[in-house]
Amino acid sequence: MTTIFAFINQKGGVGKTTSAVTLGHGFALQGYHTLLVDCDPQGHIATQLSLPKGPGLCHWYYDEQPLSKTTVQARENLLMLAGDKSTDRVLGKLREEQWGAAEFAERLRAESEAMRIQVVLLDLAPSLNHLQIAAILASDYVIIPTRLRYTDLDGVSEITRSITETSRRSSKPKRYYLLPTFFDRVTKETAQRLTELAGAFGRQVWPPIPQDVKLAEAPGRGMTIWEYAPQSSGVQGYLNGNGKKIGGYETILSEMIRLMEGL
Repeated sequence: MTTIFAFINQKGGVGKTTSAVTLGHGFALQGYHTLLVDCDPQGHIATQLSLPKGPGLCHWYYDEQPLSKTTVQARENLLMLAGDKSTDRVLGKLREEQWGAAEFAERLRAESEAMRIQVVLLDLAPSLNHLQIAAILASDYVIIPTRLRYTDLDGVSEITRSITETSRRSSKPKRYYLLPTFFDRVTKETAQRLTELAGAFGRQVWPPIPQDVKLAEAPGRGMTIWEYAPQSSGVQGYLNGNGKKIGGYETILSEMIRLMEGL
């Protein structure tokens, strides 16, 4: 059984790719057979994994080559379906074909399950397009990374509306969760925005990812954060005044595993 997560926000610079790569490698390190799919023409998943960009997504969907032939091994237990400028051809085909988004979703799940992939993570470009709709249809859960700024929270409202509208085309409503990123606990605005977000969305808001320079440094070293600085605050979270650990990608990974396992 394959579980598919889509990382989506119509705002850029909110940590979508960093979150997808970090959590994808986190799943792989836990022994889950994992696939990262780059649905962004910028191809930054490959960049973060110190691998070349490529037309993997285009070859799979546009050229109809099998998933088993278009993925590359990124790490142990971790496959990547790369993206580059050729991803625009995928967008064009999805626009032209009435049932393209549904076909994308069905093929991705069927071929992933045939390859015994347990987790798929889709990284989307920061814009509403047919590929984003296809990803929402394909996913079991949508993860919305967001910075804690007023303009970024407006983007959250836009994407949640898109999820609701797209879900009407699916057999079941899509569950989504908000992932606050770049959290600076000494800045009043970020703390206030986190409180507002929790007030509006309740338990759909996950613990925040602290702002951590090591998350930005890791790709430049050709490593994921698990390889570069696994004890950093971006992974481990921070301690609050009561000595309780809050946030970090390790906590988010545990939340996602609970969803998968139905716990």
